[in-house]
Amino acid sequence: MMRLGVLTAGFVAAALPLGAQSVLAGRVREDSTGRPLAGVEVVIVGSERRTLTDGSGRYVLNMLPDGRRQVLFRSVGFRPVQEWVVLGRADTVWANPMLIAQTVQLDPITVTAKPDAPRGLGLEAFEERRKMGFGKFIDSSTLRRNQHQRLPALLDRLQGIGFTVLDKGIVAVSRRRFGPMGEPCYMSVVLDGSVLYSSGAPGLGGGGGPAVRSPPDLKMFDVASLTAVELYRGAGEVPIEFGGAGAACGVLVLWTRRN
Repeated sequence: MMRLGVLTAGFVAAALPLGAQSVLAGRVREDSTGRPLAGVEVVIVGSERRTLTDGSGRYVLNMLPDGRRQVLFRSVGFRPVQEWVVLGRADTVWANPMLIAQTVQLDPITVTAKPDAPRGLGLEAFEERRKMGFGKFIDSSTLRRNQHQRLPALLDRLQGIGFTVLDKGIVAVSRRRFGPMGEPCYMSVVLDGSVLYSSGAPGLGGGGGPAVRSPPDLKMFDVASLTAVELYRGAGEVPIEFGGAGAACGVLVLWTRRN
């Protein structure tokens, strides 16, 4: 009997502190729509007790000491809400706040940077096009060493790079032939950025009628008058600034000292 009395007294003593605890519960919703808000932080101010609302906006904080307490509800994108509650012994208190959405105004960010200079389309971009690895290039130093020649003679020395200089001094891609009579597929010619001749003209490399005009005779160009030459052997090599309907047979680009 003595042992039973001790156990009963111990149980009662243990139950008293539990009975002195309170529970705070509720549901958090959005003010404008009434939808439940998940992930809202619920904090008993001045203590370490806190929790988050679940997917239905519900929360429970138990084992709280009784008394008047301040509760903070906060979530990103909403104005925080503070409420006072009075917790009684062995009591459940309900708090169901409505949070108002809040637009967060961020401080302006000023970015200062110097934009990359445009690559350009003309002679000023000669070296940049050469670095791309497409086409063949003759720079001013090579032209100066051969300035006593005519352009067909200079190009004839470079036939191995994929084109042929015909007897009339016209450049043609050696491995492309069109038409029933095997007409040459002439390269387009661009002079100082302007199209001097386009092989996309009717009858030149594509059939469909007589030629509008003939390819230029390259003997008319002195090497001494040139400052750079670019050769693109097919549409796959031609930069966009020299492309178009006349690029299929390649493009010869000539830059003069006048440019």
